[in-house]
Amino acid sequence: MSYKWIFGFIGMYFSGGKGFLFGFLLGWLIDSMFGRSSVRFTFRRTAADDFADSQQQQQQTWHPYVDVTLQEAYRTLGIPSTATDEQVRQAYRQLALRYHPDRVASQGEAARQAAEENFQRITEARDIIMRARGVQ
Repeated sequence: MSYKWIFGFIGMYFSGGKGFLFGFLLGWLIDSMFGRSSVRFTFRRTAADDFADSQQQQQQTWHPYVDVTLQEAYRTLGIPSTATDEQVRQAYRQLALRYHPDRVASQGEAARQAAEENFQRITEARDIIMRARGVQ
């Protein structure tokens, strides 16, 4: 939930409609200053629901969780969530060139291993962003 809604509800509690408006505007200002995006809640099933016995039909329970992998992917590539597809590709290319394992092959096995891990991390981040945007 973003600050604008939180401050809006707090303002409504203390001052009614005008308080909601003032709190909403104050929260919007804070959100825009710090670049904080709102948290989106999605739901997932538990593993117990997937393996329920056919004789005992258990009621499926849904548990909310915050999908932060997309935000982590943006942070990994070092770009804002408002970046265009071309900016995502450009950031990936720059990081891929920097962390490609073949560039550090002469520096030893430890450096190559670290570069492979970084390269896999940025590739996975790019894939997560592109899947979320529906781009292949």
